[in-house]
Amino acid sequence: MRSYWVIPFALLGLSGCVTETHSVTKNSPVVNSEMNNQEAARTRISLALEYLKAGNNTQAKFNLERAAKFAPDLPEAHYTLAYYFEQVKEYQQAKEAYKTALKLVPNDPNTLNNYGTFLCRIGEYDEATTQLLKAIDTRGYLRVSQSYENLALCAVKQDKFELALDYLNSAVQHDGQSQSALIALAGLYYAKSDLHQALRVLERYTENGFISSRSLFLEYLLHQEMGHLEQSEKIATTLVQTYPQSYQAQAIIKEEYNNSEFDVLREQYRKAKVAEITEQSPTLYNAQPKIKITRKKAPKRESSNNIEAAQSVIVTSSSNNVDSSSPVSLRASLQTNSAVEVQPQLSQPANTTGAPIVEEKNQATIQATETPSNQVRVVSFGEQKTVQPVQGQVQFYQPDPSQVRFREIAENSAPVRTAKPSSTSAPLLNPEVDLPNVPVHTVGLGENLFSLSVKYNVKMASLLKWNKLKESDRLQIGQQVYLNNPLTTHIIQDGDSLYNIATDYQLQIGDLMRWNKLTPDVELAAGHSLLIVDPSSYTL
Repeated sequence: MRSYWVIPFALLGLSGCVTETHSVTKNSPVVNSEMNNQEAARTRISLALEYLKAGNNTQAKFNLERAAKFAPDLPEAHYTLAYYFEQVKEYQQAKEAYKTALKLVPNDPNTLNNYGTFLCRIGEYDEATTQLLKAIDTRGYLRVSQSYENLALCAVKQDKFELALDYLNSAVQHDGQSQSALIALAGLYYAKSDLHQALRVLERYTENGFISSRSLFLEYLLHQEMGHLEQSEKIATTLVQTYPQSYQAQAIIKEEYNNSEFDVLREQYRKAKVAEITEQSPTLYNAQPKIKITRKKAPKRESSNNIEAAQSVIVTSSSNNVDSSSPVSLRASLQTNSAVEVQPQLSQPANTTGAPIVEEKNQATIQATETPSNQVRVVSFGEQKTVQPVQGQVQFYQPDPSQVRFREIAENSAPVRTAKPSSTSAPLLNPEVDLPNVPVHTVGLGENLFSLSVKYNVKMASLLKWNKLKESDRLQIGQQVYLNNPLTTHIIQDGDSLYNIATDYQLQIGDLMRWNKLTPDVELAAGHSLLIVDPSSYTL
């Protein structure tokens, strides 16, 4: 898509504008002006534009300055000078020249249009849109279609493709014979993968009697994309024979399509949609999470004479084989199935009575009684057991796993049922496609979302989303729980395309066509639906 710089005068031949005569007495030319100052200024402007086209910027500037001198109040002289400054990348001077032209005639639509296109090219899109809309709203302005095309160009540069589509449709409505507007509109439909709509616009272009290398190349790309290989080859032959020197013909010969204007626009549209989805999607993980480590504080001691009851139990004995003044370390003998941690007593005085020292933890008492010198009886939370002693250790009772019994809960072993999906109000676009049923589970006694998540290997977050539940919700016996997403189809709306639908659901166009058994030339019909899940892997 190109921008339009309106030239409100024709570039006519310049011969005969100025005539010269010679004096009888003096051998010097005498210039007789046959036009007023404004006509002279317009002549200089035309000459300057020809110089600009030829790349002779020096002569172009000279003639533009002369034009401004002839008619300083003529807006054309100033906005043409602004155009020169833009060509030599003097953007600030160009902006000042446009402002000067608008001061002279504030509502001149040509100045407004040219100023808007300039602002669009330098990236000042909001102000550009303001100036172009002012030009369109000016009464008597005849180039409304071109200004709408310029608005569409600004919208595309900002990735506002829907807005650009509206502007191009307005351009075609104001001038149905505009070749550039029709090709730009067809190209935008191609970028959106709305291939049938793009072909309709090109048919309108051809019906108006137009043909160009751009239109043939775009038609070739469309038929290639739709799988019409024979038709695309015919178009390629016509293009190469009719416009052999065009870059479109060279692209077909070299099979290099990615750098064409239409494929570049299509890639821009794809990236814009991906960026839009990325911005709307929540962050699923943090690549560099912040971990906060909190140390657990030790509990307060009850008194200076007692060891913390929640941390240790001290056992001493007056046995002849054990020195009562030297506490025995029991930490090394603790195992994972012991509920009590035992530490050595460093400050507790020996008990001279020979009775064992016992400390309580959570009202559970452990007693060690003296037995014959070769045995120690250990009383634990389980069954009493007499064991052979190990020097410097007290052994705790370990229950036999075979003696452990748990209450059995009857599991809900009913088979997984299926239900019709909630999105079957519209018939499928392809009636040969079978709509998969949604697997559901009927809640039984003692079941909850967590148990269902484990049983069917489904994420809790997915169950909550599919069933529109919150974590605080409690399941009722007999309640139906979806085990997969019940939304299996998309109802086609006016203006939908395969690209839009695939982008909205984060799918590949190829998958969407394969699941629905579609051909590349399929035309979407509003009111029908498309399958948006893989039927081969949808059920559990």
